[in-house]
Amino acid sequence: MRTLRMLRMLVLAAALGCVSARAAEPTADEVADKVQARYDATHDFTAAVRQELAMSSGGKTATATGTVAFKKPGKMRWDLREGTSQVIVADGRTLWFYEPDEKQVLTAPFQAAFRSTTPISFLTGVGRLRDDFVVAAVERDGSALRLELTPRRTDADLGKLRLSVDPATYDIVGAEVTDPVGNRTRLFFTDLKRNAGLSDEAFRFEVPAGVDVVEAPIGN
Repeated sequence: MRTLRMLRMLVLAAALGCVSARAAEPTADEVADKVQARYDATHDFTAAVRQELAMSSGGKTATATGTVAFKKPGKMRWDLREGTSQVIVADGRTLWFYEPDEKQVLTAPFQAAFRSTTPISFLTGVGRLRDDFVVAAVERDGSALRLELTPRRTDADLGKLRLSVDPATYDIVGAEVTDPVGNRTRLFFTDLKRNAGLSDEAFRFEVPAGVDVVEAPIGN
């Protein structure tokens, strides 16, 4: 009887060990690689987005909601309607940043605006996570995995980047960007749709009548 009991305990221990191994959290590098692979296989996608901008001085927070769309190579569109109204469009050659309330459009060459250290560059097919960022850590953030990244370039305008990742699909469901002076932008993505066959027409921008066009001061 004692021998049988011991055998049962050994079998149970082995089974529990297998379950524990299967439930082990992935490493930060593994998460980064799976996120990159997910977006390598994504030609286009759309999502609903909520943006929160917290300024380091004054403690003010601005929020906006709307939709985003990306298409490779180099195309994206943000329509933020509730809160701070903004339309941001890139067609692979030019970036437009339109604020209707200001009646002004900022423009910049796409390559200057989307250097590899820009947090969303890899979504447009420009950068790669492991090449452009040091993967510092991964931890649980509710039901998501939170990946912490720092830019490899010391002259980058980005202080810190955190990505919230769905552990089932490795879609990015959130992002938090902190600049060197402490301003923080948080993005939350829902209702993601991949590879819908978006038309290039969605990424064209016509400057509205009566709106000033200004070249944005973006360095090379």
